[in-house]
Amino acid sequence: MDTLVAQFGTNCQVSLYDMREGSARLIAVSGTVMDVPIGSRLAPPILEKLNQANRINSGRIMFTSTTPDGRRLSSSLTMISEPATGDQIGVLKIDFCIEHLISSIDVLQTFCGIDEQPRATETGGEEDIGQIVESIIAETFESRNGTRSVSGKEYRLEIVRRLEDRGVFRVKGAVEIVSNSLNVSKYSIYNYIDQVRKARSPQ
Repeated sequence: MDTLVAQFGTNCQVSLYDMREGSARLIAVSGTVMDVPIGSRLAPPILEKLNQANRINSGRIMFTSTTPDGRRLSSSLTMISEPATGDQIGVLKIDFCIEHLISSIDVLQTFCGIDEQPRATETGGEEDIGQIVESIIAETFESRNGTRSVSGKEYRLEIVRRLEDRGVFRVKGAVEIVSNSLNVSKYSIYNYIDQVRKARSPQ
């Protein structure tokens, strides 16, 4: 835990939760991003999402959240299992404050040319984008013969590549819809778009 915080700096906090009593109880913390008392428990809705991920052999979820004072976080939860029995015995939570990154989004958008066009004003425009995203996700899933790793970078990158081919990211608000569908931060989606465009640009 201390190694992770040392690696990623003061914007990172790592928490360890004990699940041997049936609920996720905090037993250790490294980092000073926010004050979380020992003995506090993970919120049931978050724990249920992690259990769902564990049932499809991922055992990890990523999401955005906020500190009590309103700073935005990129967070992840990873299930810890007993190797011999497979029983869930703990949860590792990593919180990274992305407030300084979000303040740079406008600059990133300018350099990457993302979201340059206005949001579609037609009724149902956002729903249409959501339908395209879900369709692309389904196509990508099928192209892999019905197998995937939900947390796999290559899987998400392939989806972003296909969405870029469809021009989805020219519509304002598309990045947020895609990030919600893939359960990653908007910053991650911007990074994937940048990788796709760099790979296609003349060397």
